[in-house]
Amino acid sequence: MDNYLNSASLREQQGIKIVRLAGTHYEMGYQHGYLLAEPISVMLNQTMPAAVAVIAKTLHSSWEDAWQKYLSGAAVAEKFVPDCLLSEMQGIADGATAAGYPTTLEQIRTWNTMYDQWCIYAHPHFWNVDDPETKGQFHEHGPGTRILAGAGCSSFSAWGKQVGGNGSMIFCKNEDNLNLPGQLEHRYMFVCAPKEGIAHLYLAFPGMVGFDGGFNAKGISVMTQYDASIHETMAGYGLGVLTRLALLNGHDLSSALEEFRSNPRRTGIAYHCADAKNKQAAVIECSAKVTTERYPLMNTESLWQANHSICYPGYMGYSGYNYVQDQQLVYELDDVSSVGDYLTSLKAPYNFVVPAPSRFERYDQLLHQHYGKIDLEIAKEIMCDRYDPYTRQERAANSPSYTNNILATISAYYPEEKFSAPYGDFYAGVANLWCLVTKPDSGDFLLAIDDFPANQGEFKSFNFFELLEA
Repeated sequence: MDNYLNSASLREQQGIKIVRLAGTHYEMGYQHGYLLAEPISVMLNQTMPAAVAVIAKTLHSSWEDAWQKYLSGAAVAEKFVPDCLLSEMQGIADGATAAGYPTTLEQIRTWNTMYDQWCIYAHPHFWNVDDPETKGQFHEHGPGTRILAGAGCSSFSAWGKQVGGNGSMIFCKNEDNLNLPGQLEHRYMFVCAPKEGIAHLYLAFPGMVGFDGGFNAKGISVMTQYDASIHETMAGYGLGVLTRLALLNGHDLSSALEEFRSNPRRTGIAYHCADAKNKQAAVIECSAKVTTERYPLMNTESLWQANHSICYPGYMGYSGYNYVQDQQLVYELDDVSSVGDYLTSLKAPYNFVVPAPSRFERYDQLLHQHYGKIDLEIAKEIMCDRYDPYTRQERAANSPSYTNNILATISAYYPEEKFSAPYGDFYAGVANLWCLVTKPDSGDFLLAIDDFPANQGEFKSFNFFELLEA
């Protein structure tokens, strides 16, 4: 098996951990597992139990009961992994085992469902994955649930006149989530040269075959945003699998979007996809039941997305299925009977479920403010912005927001909470895990991934094509 490792490497560059993988999916998985065997063990034995502790607190249940629900969800998801990535998961397990950390495929598959299950349990109305009679049908859990403080992720793309003249596309994304035990010290950049498929870059934690997207050698970028729906199930492809397929197979915008249209899906997610070479972008809002697609307004060369649906007919140039009607219950919105009522309902300051809709409005303001001047540096400033247009106040850099909807800004930082895992108590809260600011066609990008919130720390400069050849 040593020959599998010849084309792989693990190194630190500017303090950032970079894993280069190459070959078949099994070979890339084996390289991943072997090189990251110890941190994979940390994910399985510290981080995954911590994720279950978050679910337990959400349900007001014991950790043991939440673990059984988590395992039930993973069992439902087991059949829904494409062969190429199942082979990669097997490689991860085999590589970690060969490096002295015995690991099974079942453990890796279960770990790779973590963020899909986080999405399902992030709001107080979710799927009952235990009951075979109701699997695939919506269930309201009712009393006994609580709301996790904070939900995040947002992105924007801009090109053409928006960035000055006929400028190259810029694509930016903030990945916002919990700092569970073991995670902050194990944030990795994966640079992949697959034997079959397009070379690409993504950011994730050890043992995961994908997470929030990235960009590829064809100039295709992908970003995920939590975008809840009543139509959610574990009987589908997870968000990490779908974004990885889009990076592997996306030659243009249409082929990238097709991965989300044509494959079974789990939870409500908005996927921001962009094609730097053809200067096109779209957001496809997905649930287990439907996909809806939103494109830039006419004569507008930018697109942006946060965590609430924009796919309301008549709003932002959209026509088609009303995704908002599937979101009203899970975000506890008072009135969505018209666009105006919907936008008013989003602004309710003490709605603790809807995740920071003010960020969508703030992107609009900043893209207008910097029209014609956006470059990587200005894009970075936008992703670090802490101004709340609802309260017209700027949140201090070292202070968390008051609620999900008061001073919850583009640069995410929410209060920490106490959770209890079998190995002890820990504190965790949602903030920016990493910020990626890219020019996909040239491969140039800025990455902040050291601090928490990461985008309040230092950005490092890289080039994807240079990393690919290194």
